[in-house]
Amino acid sequence: MSEARSAAFSLSNQPGAWRVVPVLIVLQVVSLLDRQVLTLMIGPLQRDLRISDFQVGLLQGIVFGVFYSVAALPIGWAVDRFPRRPIIWLGVTVWSVAASACSLATGFWSLLLARLAVGAGEATLSPASASMMGDLFSPGRLAFAMSVLAIGSSLGNGLAMGLGGIIVDFAEHGGRLDLPGLGALKSWQFAFLITGLPGIVLGLLIFLVREPERHSNLLEIVRPSWSETLRFVSENRRFFSGHFVGFGLLSILGWSFISWVPVYMTRAFGWSIGQIAIPLAVIIGIGGTLGTLLLGVIVDRLFQKVRLDAHFRIYAIVAIIMAVFGVAAFQIRNPQVFLLLIIPIVSTMTLAPTAMAALQIVSPSQMRGQVVALFLLVMNGIGLGVGPTLVGALSDFVFHGDGKLGSSLTLIFAVLAPLAAVVLWTHSPGMRESVRRAAALS
Repeated sequence: MSEARSAAFSLSNQPGAWRVVPVLIVLQVVSLLDRQVLTLMIGPLQRDLRISDFQVGLLQGIVFGVFYSVAALPIGWAVDRFPRRPIIWLGVTVWSVAASACSLATGFWSLLLARLAVGAGEATLSPASASMMGDLFSPGRLAFAMSVLAIGSSLGNGLAMGLGGIIVDFAEHGGRLDLPGLGALKSWQFAFLITGLPGIVLGLLIFLVREPERHSNLLEIVRPSWSETLRFVSENRRFFSGHFVGFGLLSILGWSFISWVPVYMTRAFGWSIGQIAIPLAVIIGIGGTLGTLLLGVIVDRLFQKVRLDAHFRIYAIVAIIMAVFGVAAFQIRNPQVFLLLIIPIVSTMTLAPTAMAALQIVSPSQMRGQVVALFLLVMNGIGLGVGPTLVGALSDFVFHGDGKLGSSLTLIFAVLAPLAAVVLWTHSPGMRESVRRAAALS
């Protein structure tokens, strides 16, 4: 068997692998719903808590993203050593309680503390679920499996827009929820409480599936330390540098887009949250799901056909698509045309399945939790951390005005997307080299 086919087919799927995926999808939905519902409450939060665009960027971006990413490091270490199901359950419980506690915020700092707790809980899900998926599925079928799992991200973002928008709109137009000790809740308090509570129960679903058996392609290291993991990353630096930087830049675009588009539409088109909710929910939920699945199929097919750098090359092309449509969309003053132009962006911006699949193919099973934690440190530290905050900072300090939010978004698409394309394309040889090395060890 050739090196390429050995890399693609060295392991078969574990029995019952697909039964685990629906449970992880549900938890992904809960995670993204609790995280992203904040994007629809920026107006009410700014009105009631008197916070600026820059502070909103901190809540969604650099403070939340950095804390989330740093928390993932010890969690990744634990994922490589202990059963993953209890880790996931604890994380879901923590972030659900914290998301509900956001309804008690009285100002920027109390809301920030609650959002940090949300980040700490959510930091468990990606390392643990990626580690499980890497053990459950064959490398040659992993990108599609991860894409199916990413349906949870698309549905979570879609639900955050749709359900969150309906809740906020209901509360803004006379709907009331009175609770003992709290009285009548404001729209954003109502939304935080309603979207946060279900996860406390849904987290128990993880115990309906079995803990996957860990596969190994580095048998001499049973429980690698961080120094051994960092040595592995250094040995594969051509792959990891391209992966972390290229996908990190695309992550900035994705998080900036999803965090600020609802606000942009209210300012640019005068739409209410209720008007925005359903169109965005449909585009993100359906477009994101179909685009993610299609990309997963394409990447796996190319990888199986001895295109060992398929994960990098496909997303280099995606980056150019995002640049073209991103710049065009934010120059349009017609809301219907704007919605049509963002469909290609939404359909391609869920990069985690392809990025995670590449990591699982190259990395030994015993290191996957730590490697994913490093990726989250970069992707969320750069993407989630920098993206929303950068847009808010450009809006407040460079373009000086609420009406210039579109200029901020145009600038980052015009600059960062082409740069990501160059990084991924030029580092494709590094991925080919690392896949061959992993195949030789399997």
